[in-house]
Amino acid sequence: MQKLVIGIDVSKETLDLCLKSSDNVLKEWVLPNVIDKIKSSFKCLLKEHGCKASDVLVCAEYTGQYTYPLGCACDELGIDLWLENPAQIKHSSGIQRGKNDKLDARKISSFSR
Repeated sequence: MQKLVIGIDVSKETLDLCLKSSDNVLKEWVLPNVIDKIKSSFKCLLKEHGCKASDVLVCAEYTGQYTYPLGCACDELGIDLWLENPAQIKHSSGIQRGKNDKLDARKISSFSR
């Protein structure tokens, strides 16, 4: 099975997620930044795609305390979590127009490839 990558733009209240396999966007959605909501969404995702936790990589920008619920959820489910410096992600994608959370989640999922 090919590894699934979830790019996440983290904010205080919500997470914008982008699920990719290879270069194909499979799903985009928004979740409340709460441990139990994140866990239930990831469990559904694993079931929906018929994969194990080891088949998934979550990549998110490190935003301090706002990444705590995501870290807890990934740890409890055994999903690999990669927290990267937001400046590193921004500079790796070159000059780009437009900025919103959905686009940021896509950039993060592409960055982790």
